[in-house]
Amino acid sequence: MEKKVEYSISLLFFWLKGYIAVDSRFVKIQRGNTIFGFIPAGKDNHSIPLKNISSAMISSQYKSKPILFGAFIIILALAMMSDNFFGGLFTLAIGVGVLGSGLQTILILQRSGSDYLISVPFFDKHKLITIQNEITEALAYDADKTDLNLYMQRKS
Repeated sequence: MEKKVEYSISLLFFWLKGYIAVDSRFVKIQRGNTIFGFIPAGKDNHSIPLKNISSAMISSQYKSKPILFGAFIIILALAMMSDNFFGGLFTLAIGVGVLGSGLQTILILQRSGSDYLISVPFFDKHKLITIQNEITEALAYDADKTDLNLYMQRKS
């Protein structure tokens, strides 16, 4: 049975989704490519055999460039509001989006000696925790299938 979790690829374009699905043989990933962390630019599809994954971890990451650039845009937007309120409000929204794109949660899949990273906005962290638990469960089940001692214990 396949377990699937959809996530947003960007803070500004939260309606654009990617997904991670886990079944008994593969971890299937569809993720969106972005320019500067918030402009959509296509999708990538990957299928990683479950046997090639050794572990799944979650990490929080704070990227200084988008945070600083977003803060600069926010300050600029606040200064613009006295002259052009709607232009300042629009610029403020972009600044908040850029700043928020620097706050990410990352799922790290260790596979065959290299790490595969899946970055999502901070508000989708609970979805990554859910899929991390599903991957860990699938890895445990896969390991238990090949354990002859465990098979004999269950048989008797």
